[in-house]
Amino acid sequence: MKLSDWKAADVAKRLSRSGEGRSRPSSGGWLAVCPAHDDRSPSLSLSNGQNGKLLYNCFAGCASEDVRRALIDALGGDEAPESSRDAPREREQVESPWKIVTPVPANVAVTIDDFLHSVNGAPSRVWTYRTADGEIAGWVARYELGEGRKDVIPWTWHRNDNTGAEEMRMKAMPEPRPLYNLDQITARPDDVILLNEGEKAADAAPTLFPKWIPTAIPGGSNAVRLADLSCLAGRTVIILADHDGPGYDFALKVMEGAPKDAEIRLVAWPQKWPRSLGGQTYVVGKGWDADDHVREGWTTDLLREAVAESGMPLAHKVELLGSPLDLRYYHDDRPS
Repeated sequence: MKLSDWKAADVAKRLSRSGEGRSRPSSGGWLAVCPAHDDRSPSLSLSNGQNGKLLYNCFAGCASEDVRRALIDALGGDEAPESSRDAPREREQVESPWKIVTPVPANVAVTIDDFLHSVNGAPSRVWTYRTADGEIAGWVARYELGEGRKDVIPWTWHRNDNTGAEEMRMKAMPEPRPLYNLDQITARPDDVILLNEGEKAADAAPTLFPKWIPTAIPGGSNAVRLADLSCLAGRTVIILADHDGPGYDFALKVMEGAPKDAEIRLVAWPQKWPRSLGGQTYVVGKGWDADDHVREGWTTDLLREAVAESGMPLAHKVELLGSPLDLRYYHDDRPS
């Protein structure tokens, strides 16, 4: 079935997740998590147009083209649905004069107030993405929505072609998008790269792996195909995926999109605490990442103890067999 033939209810059902990510009816259509950014609380409006084609709009600010491509990736098919922003209108559409400026001019200084959201308020965290040369490419902001919910929104610097005015706007970085800490990856060509699904996990990772370069993909698992993975060429890349279906699907997408000469490995967390802490079973919770492991009390020294006692490596080469479930199949050897 062509994507243009999808109905809003069917798309909402396909995008629906558990808990706060569950799709729900809205006035005239549905709300679902947006596949173009790391959306844990539904921000994608879905409805059926008068011509029967699917209409959509991301209230978090994702560009129409980004949503279109993400929907193609999430649903499959050979034709994209019509966007509510791109749907035919009686009058000719006028191209926006606001254009993304990247890298951001060196004289630009931003504060937390620049990331204020009309609904979500001030962000709890803001991550800066840089080019290989260390210049700012854009930002990603996290907003706490209460009851454990969050929204993650990309921001970029824009210039108005008509007036010359410049300002922050909610829009993703141009493709291909740089990886988090790209400047460190470039400056340390011999070091192992630790790829996480999100920026928060990447920031926590050095507590566990101080010698590896932590990185993440802007937009997480739904935006792997939009990221520039060329910097992984010839490198040892260890993936620390979130412990859930989307996390392991993220790992699969990275392996499929990474340069052929990248050596891809996957972290398998120790199943027990070291004997110094009682040797009890360690149960990895659904969706847990590096930040959760740090919060549970893991440190570099405890990891070394657990790995030494089990006799099993922490990072494994992965045989790519074509299914996310096959990521459970490991070669038993240690990372170089």
